[in-house]
Amino acid sequence: MLCTFELFREVYMDDSILNVEQATEFLGISEKTLIKLLREEHIPARKIGREWRFSKTALTEWLALGDSLNYINRNDFYRVSVDEEGKTSDLLSAVSDRIALLCRDSNLQQLVHVEKAVRIPDHATLRMSYKQQRDVEKFEFKIYWPIRDEYRSLSRDFSSGTDVE
Repeated sequence: MLCTFELFREVYMDDSILNVEQATEFLGISEKTLIKLLREEHIPARKIGREWRFSKTALTEWLALGDSLNYINRNDFYRVSVDEEGKTSDLLSAVSDRIALLCRDSNLQQLVHVEKAVRIPDHATLRMSYKQQRDVEKFEFKIYWPIRDEYRSLSRDFSSGTDVE
């Protein structure tokens, strides 16, 4: 015979909603990895108060819909960065100058070393973000857009180290 608590748990508390600890156990990952997924992926979760909750069914569906090609080094398919240090006022002036260049000609080759001309499309999204990560604070401007078919093949070629003409 079930005691009152066991009966309550069996009737009202199923295992379909998971907390962070249960979700890490279910997925077989560390809490650090789960937090990273929450920040960087579209993992199905809901924050209720200060706690994250996960649907076991939604996590299973999320795993089933995944494509490893989308995740393996996906940020490194083709990435070019330019870092400059200096006085903030000088850096902001340099940003302004570079934006003026892009307004005249949207080809990224004039700003960073890319193998082929990459033009910013007429419609894109601007994201401004402030982050505190580890020992660095970041204020970023990002202009992004869905990858276009003609560049999708380039990103695969670049990731394999193939030089593309």
